[in-house]
Amino acid sequence: MPRTSISTTAARVVSIALHPFLVLAALALLAAWRVDPASLVRTALGIGAAIAIVSLFIWQRRRGGHWQTVDASRRQDRPLLYALALLVAAGYWLWMGGRASATSNGVLAAVLMLCVAGIANRWIKLSLHMASLAFAGVAAWPLWPVATVLALVALPLLGWARLNMARHTMPEVLGGAALGLLSGAVLLATG
Repeated sequence: MPRTSISTTAARVVSIALHPFLVLAALALLAAWRVDPASLVRTALGIGAAIAIVSLFIWQRRRGGHWQTVDASRRQDRPLLYALALLVAAGYWLWMGGRASATSNGVLAAVLMLCVAGIANRWIKLSLHMASLAFAGVAAWPLWPVATVLALVALPLLGWARLNMARHTMPEVLGGAALGLLSGAVLLATG
């Protein structure tokens, strides 16, 4: 077994701590807390179910030898990941009340971001880690500006981690960040 360098270990820790599912779950909990506190338990249950479904799916893909990494790092793994993410997001959106939900626009903006990344996957494997953190950073502004600052300050560290682990190229990291920033801006403009 090859020895793992300290920088690779640090990059893994950063990538796990800032995983898209965790970042978007934190954003959803923040939104529920700030916009509709009565929905906090419902939000937590929906997030828990979504994480359980996605975790089971990823476990099955890895166990079956279909995916080499837990984050679907090969471009050919991504279409199935996008389809699952969109199904889970749709289920979560319905669970939270659909259009009547106070956080509906945020879920729909995240879905739009995933759709764009899925279409772009034909040409470039945009970093969903970077897109999610950038999106959450911008979307958090009206909810808690401190979260925005923390997320945007963490973006370069996450970019370093994704490059260090050789999960993405520089254009994929920058493209993912740009997509997330743009998607967050669309949410703020329409929200």
